[in-house]
Amino acid sequence: MNKLTYRLLLTTVIVTHHLALWIIVISIPLLFYYEPIWISLPLCSWIMHLGLNGLDCPYTRLENYLRKKLYLPEIKYFISHYYKKPYNRLMWKIEEFNRG
Repeated sequence: MNKLTYRLLLTTVIVTHHLALWIIVISIPLLFYYEPIWISLPLCSWIMHLGLNGLDCPYTRLENYLRKKLYLPEIKYFISHYYKKPYNRLMWKIEEFNRG
C-alpha cells in the first residue's frame, strides 16, 4: 500500500476511535436513566474498569501499526495522547499568560 492509503486508514482509525470513546462516555449516564440500578451499576462499573484500567486496546495497537508504517511516533494511551496532554499544554499556556 502507498503512503496516502496508510494516511487515510490512520485518519479513519483516529476518527472512529474518538466516536467510539464519546459514545461510551455518553452511554454511561443513559444507562442509569433508562435501566434499573441493578442492571446499570454493574454495567457501568465494568465499562469504567475497562476504560480506566490501562488495558492494551486493539484499536490503539492498530493506530500504532499505521503510525509505524508512516514513520510517525507511536502513542502509549489514546486518552492521554489526544485529551490529557493537549489539556495540560493548554492549562500551562493559560497559567503562563496569567503570570505575565
